[in-house]
Amino acid sequence: MWFKNLRIFRLSKGFTISPEELSELMEPFAFQPCGKLDPAKYGWTTPLGRHGTELVHASNGNIMVCAKRQEKILPAAVVKEEMEDRIAAISAEEARHVGRKERDALKDEVIFSLLPKAFAKSSLDFAYIAPREKWIIANAASSKHAEEIASGLREAIGSLPAVPLSSHDTPVAAMTSWLRESSAPAPFTFGEECELQAPKDGRIIRCKNQDLTADEVLSHINSGMVVSKLALTWKDAVHFILDDQLAIKRVKFEDKLIEQANDHHTETAAEQFDADFAIMATELKHFIGDLLKALGGENTAND
Repeated sequence: MWFKNLRIFRLSKGFTISPEELSELMEPFAFQPCGKLDPAKYGWTTPLGRHGTELVHASNGNIMVCAKRQEKILPAAVVKEEMEDRIAAISAEEARHVGRKERDALKDEVIFSLLPKAFAKSSLDFAYIAPREKWIIANAASSKHAEEIASGLREAIGSLPAVPLSSHDTPVAAMTSWLRESSAPAPFTFGEECELQAPKDGRIIRCKNQDLTADEVLSHINSGMVVSKLALTWKDAVHFILDDQLAIKRVKFEDKLIEQANDHHTETAAEQFDADFAIMATELKHFIGDLLKALGGENTAND
């Protein structure tokens, strides 16, 4: 349950819906598996998986939700082979060329005919609402998946004024300045990875397992390149990659935090989930606050 990627939304208004009310509002949009002809399905499921029945899980004032996505898997090679067989049959029987429009229609027919036989692949997207901080924090690597979660909440609630969190200083400007000065703002320290981009021609240089304060890295920045991704560590507790969109990726919590959650001597899966959730949310509250401070504070122009 420990989040591996963070996409953060700012709520422009206070979140006053109780966990019980939210669960009721989400019920009509609960996940339903794909039918024979459904290419995909998306809906809410219980964050506790088989150990729970409620669509929300509240702990210490925060509210965890979970969306489930199920997609039919149709390999492109299978679709292509079936299409080629049908095109060959038409060409042989009718002695004519199959044009582009007809090929497109045939492709749709092939997909429609293969869907009932296709395997279904499922994935889960977790997010939690932090009413005190007015945040929604999604465990999503892509902005698309994060937006799907936010859109799903809007659909269930009816209205949810939320926008992606933004900082006063752009991440690119801040990260470039930090490396140029060879100094990360406390309580952050540099990792050993970054990505540099040249604004003029789009060149990209990726540095891994390197001292980011080395002259070689500095020379690229002095030549006009900027930092689009940067590995950082917060208080020796959270390791992550910050990118140019203020997305926080490849999050890794130190073992001491996970052990702290395990030390609660929980007896059930729900109790362990509570312990993990409470410690993670507490750490992320302070972590995000420090990150915004390092980036010049929050940009409130959208409020």
